[in-house]
Parts: sequence; C-alpha cells; structure tokens
Amino acid sequence: MYFYAFLILALIFFIIDWYFYRAVKIYTIRKSEKFKKTIKYTYWGFSALSIAFLFYASYFYLAKEEPPKFARIYIFGFLFIQFISKLLGSLWIMVHDASTFFEYILKQIKKQDKEKLTADELNNSGKSQNKISRKEFLKKAAVITAFIPFSSLMYGVLRTAFNFKVKKKNVPLRNLPDTLKGLKIVQISDIHTGSFISDEPLKEVVKMVNELNADLVFFTGDLVNEIAEEALPFVDVLKGIKAKYGVYSILGNHDYGDYYYAADDVEGKKHNRRLITEIHQKLGWRLLLNEHEVININNHQLAVVGVENWGAAHRFPKYGDLDKALHNLDAEIPTILLSHDPSHWDIMVKKSYPQIDLTLSGHTHGMQFGIEIPGFKWSPAKYLYKQWAGLYSHEHQHIYVNRGIGFIGYPGRVGISPEITLLELT
Repeated sequence: MYFYAFLILALIFFIIDWYFYRAVKIYTIRKSEKFKKTIKYTYWGFSALSIAFLFYASYFYLAKEEPPKFARIYIFGFLFIQFISKLLGSLWIMVHDASTFFEYILKQIKKQDKEKLTADELNNSGKSQNKISRKEFLKKAAVITAFIPFSSLMYGVLRTAFNFKVKKKNVPLRNLPDTLKGLKIVQISDIHTGSFISDEPLKEVVKMVNELNADLVFFTGDLVNEIAEEALPFVDVLKGIKAKYGVYSILGNHDYGDYYYAADDVEGKKHNRRLITEIHQKLGWRLLLNEHEVININNHQLAVVGVENWGAAHRFPKYGDLDKALHNLDAEIPTILLSHDPSHWDIMVKKSYPQIDLTLSGHTHGMQFGIEIPGFKWSPAKYLYKQWAGLYSHEHQHIYVNRGIGFIGYPGRVGISPEITLLELT
C-alpha cells in the first residue's frame, strides 16, 4: 500500500514539474544554448533526485523502519515546499491553457480560416517584438508567484520554527473562590518530539515555562508524531518542567501509534500505549485518561478533568469518554477540562456539560501558517475548526486553543508562532 502511495505521489511530482517547466523555459528564450541546457539539466536533475528520495523513503515505510530523522523532516519538508510553490505557480499556466482552449473553440464555432489573420492581428503583428505576449507574461508570472510562497515557507523553516512566544490571557470562571483568583496556569501542547533534531529548542521551552512560575502546568496532547519511542531522547529535558501544584497531561491523536501501526497490529498498539504511559510517568506528569483529579489549593478545590482524544473528523480516533471522566465529580467545583481536539468542546462540551468552566485544547497548530496582527487573525485552520487559536467563550464556558510548540509535516511556522500560554484565573 505504501509503495503504491509513493508511486502515485512521485507521478504527481513529475506532472507538476513538467507543467511548471513550461514557465521556467520562458526565461531561456533569448539565452544561449549553453544556458538553456544548464537550466534544463539542473531542473530535471533536481526533479529526478526528488522522485528518487520518495522511493527511498518508501523503503523505510515498507520495512516498518524509522527513516533518518533529518531526511524525514527537512528533506521531505523541502520537497513539500517546492511542490506547493510550483503548484501555485502553475495556476497561471492553467489560466493560459484554459484561455487558449476557449479561444480555439470560439474560432472553430465562427469557422475562421486558421491561415487568415484578422485585421487586429495584422495591426498588432508588427508590435509583437516590442511587447510581451500574454503567453510570456503568464509564464513569467507563474515563476514569480511560485517564488513568493517558496521564500516565505523557507523563511518559516530557517527563522521562525522555534520562535516561541508567551501569550497571556485572563479567564473569568464562575463560582471561583477569592483564594483561587490570580491562579497561574501554563499550557503547552503539540510538542511533536519526533520533529526535533536537537533538544536545544526544548531546553528553551522548559526555561521559558519555569520562568513563568506557574501554579499548574497542563500539556494537552501530541507528545510524539507517530510512535512513543520518539520522545525517549527528550525525557531528561522535558522532566525539568515544574509547577507548584503539579504538571498534568493528556494524549493527543498522534500519541496512540495509529499512524504507524496497521489497524490489525494489536500488539504494536499495546506496546505504544504502555511506553507512552511510562514516558509520562518518567516526566513526572500526571497523565489523565478519562479521569479527573480534585486539587486542594488554599483550602479550596479545583477539578482537573482529562479525556483521551476525541475528534469530530472521522480520520481521528475517538477514545474520549467524558461521562467516565466526570463520574462522581461535584458539579459545583470549578472545573477545567483537558481535551486535545477543540471540536470536542464545540460539539459536546458547550452543549451537554455546563459544569465544565474552561477547556484547554491544542491540535490545530494554527495550521502553522497564517496572519496575526492586532485586531486581525486568519489561518486556513479557521475553515476546519470554529475554534482554532486563542480564547473563545460561550455563555459562562470558555475554551483556549494553544497553537502548539512543535510542528509536523511542514517543518516551520509562518505567521503563527509556537506558543506557551499563561492563563490567569479571574
């Protein structure tokens, strides 16, 4: 299955490369033959290497072996960037082809003589040497269009992937005792340790978290990309995260091994489950699996509820059981829910569980791409999730969606910085 998937992907790469090369050639029209050959061989040589890498990667998936991390993250990421850039640039060529096609159809309908030039064409023919043709314009626009996302996405890899930001918010909770007002909660999410080549960025995260002197730290899922083993090299770093009343965590959709082990590989998934649980224990994080814990702070109680992953989309596993997690919990106690996927809050929590005051989620990453300026926030993630980044409220209930620490797929961030959240209860 993996082999055929990579074969189809390689075919798509080739088609896009062939299509985009038509735009590249426009820049060689008036150049020497040597220059034309250099561009041609360089372009198709790189294309061949890209396709060869896809087949190289398919070997590891077929053999159920983890590919070299740098290749998996950055080489594949670079291929993704140049593929998206060429695809967007090719839209101009599609416009040219579509217009040419319709012009041909119109000429056939009018039964024009293909050898006869119209008066307008005769008048313009003498000027064609001095004016850029529509075909040349569109193809040059294709290359320029491809360069814009390519340079932006590369900047996101080289400069902003680890540009961690602390975002602060005050959150009003009903029935919050005066002694709990001002309680400081730090939320981190979506670390995706499988995407880190070095532990240096995570050392910075731990330092920044601890400098906030949190009363509680909550991790809202996706410690790894595919398998629990990815987190092992980072245990010594991440266990340095401290909080006055403890660190609590849940699992995200990537933490179950569902994207690595086959659907019928029961033993593989059991192994992953055991290991990911042990890793949370080694980190000193209290992993909540469809359960809750009541914390006594200043002679008052605060309930922390943690559910396993529950996502609205069919492609995401639904292991969460909120009824089980809330069993025997006093509804009058201020309650914070940790649920990885924000669609859980939108579909279930705010409609059927009014006793939950605040939900903390992650999952979306803010799509790792978007625009955030004062007064304006946009990302493609908004078309998939009603709550995709930041604080949202419905009557007395609130949800905060963390933008995540790490990345997956595209190895960078553009406009949506990796986030450490500081929430103060009011």
